[in-house]
Amino acid sequence: MTATRSDPIVGSHFSVEGDRLVRELSTPAGTLRSSVGHLEPTGDDLGDWWRYGLRGAHPVSERAERGTIRTVDLFCGPGGLALGFRQVAAELGIDVVASAAVDQDDEAVQVYAANHSARRRSSDSVSTLVDFQVSGVGEEARFVFDPEVLLDDWSDLVGRTDVILAGPPCQGHSNLNNRTRRTDRRNELYLTVPAMAIALEAPIVIIENVPAVVHDRQRVVASTETLLRSAGYQVTTGILSAAKLGWPQSRQRFFLVARLDSAPIPIATVARSLQDDARSITWAIGELESTPFDEKMHFTTDLSAENQRRINFLFDNDLHDLPAAERPDCHKDGTTYNAVYGRLYGDRPAPTITTGFLTPGRGRYIHPTSRRVLTPREAARIQGFPDTYEFQVSPDRPPSKQKLGKWIGDAVPLPLGHAAGFSALAPGWNR
Repeated sequence: MTATRSDPIVGSHFSVEGDRLVRELSTPAGTLRSSVGHLEPTGDDLGDWWRYGLRGAHPVSERAERGTIRTVDLFCGPGGLALGFRQVAAELGIDVVASAAVDQDDEAVQVYAANHSARRRSSDSVSTLVDFQVSGVGEEARFVFDPEVLLDDWSDLVGRTDVILAGPPCQGHSNLNNRTRRTDRRNELYLTVPAMAIALEAPIVIIENVPAVVHDRQRVVASTETLLRSAGYQVTTGILSAAKLGWPQSRQRFFLVARLDSAPIPIATVARSLQDDARSITWAIGELESTPFDEKMHFTTDLSAENQRRINFLFDNDLHDLPAAERPDCHKDGTTYNAVYGRLYGDRPAPTITTGFLTPGRGRYIHPTSRRVLTPREAARIQGFPDTYEFQVSPDRPPSKQKLGKWIGDAVPLPLGHAAGFSALAPGWNR
């Protein structure tokens, strides 16, 4: 799509050259080309581009000189945001070095390190790694003193960190949290991100969260914008939709992108410039239906006899929504979550994948053509994790189903991290 005249010149174009699929990204810094092997063309260039990524292929940039970016990833989880960021960096001809990864889930940090080779790893709370104090809220927010890192072995990262990636806990903001929504103390962890960025003198910051984060009563987003702008950053914010970027999932995330040396591309401009029609869930997982199950990722969960009966009812009656009479007693008088116990539509994008995708009673997670729920491998694909992504912490100790559900369900889909990274990096990078 071509951007409007008032927008920076950004966009995406595909072509086929021999046995390669070539993508050109138009940026204010110039047009940059990258390519992947194109052995099975379907005529859907963007779909083919993403499909090769799901199979583990990495784009090769045609830039002769490659820059390097050093990242610190806070609240990193298994690395979903890093995955999308690395994808766009590779397309722009930039190498990414993970200087540090932090998450209180130690096993998630191990998964991150296995896939992104983090040089430092920490399972401490981010709030214990940086010393800061904020006075005021929103437009009145100020750091009482200059933030400082607390760990001696992090001192060499000061002035040597290029990008802060962060996905602060979103449960406190989620619309599914009816108990502490908007007032959850975990929401304040959002403010550790600008503190760490300023302490490490990082020129780029990317923060992702649920769209409802802007309604937080502590106004953490507005405070973060103010703190960053006061330190000289230029900031853009906005919501990105995976489906509107051509992905087979309706998930949306709120992004804040900031740069010190130049303005990032506005999130709204990126969304318009990279938009495409959503692919279907069959596009993402259709071929896996005939793939043999395995014990690591492509397995089915044990269902109760009653839940299996509900699934059979949907298929026997060619339905996608379970009638009230077939639901548990607590749902029979009506429920606001109509997708619960729902069957996926094979010709549509998936709804938002959450941590409950292994259970039919947590959402619309019943396979479109098989009488079961999604497997972790299928859910990982819908989130954009390639089949080569390693979720096993150790060869003799596979992760629990609960861990897999959390890691995959909480992750940021690949095209969202890609788009946010494009916002940050498209103005140019020459370090």
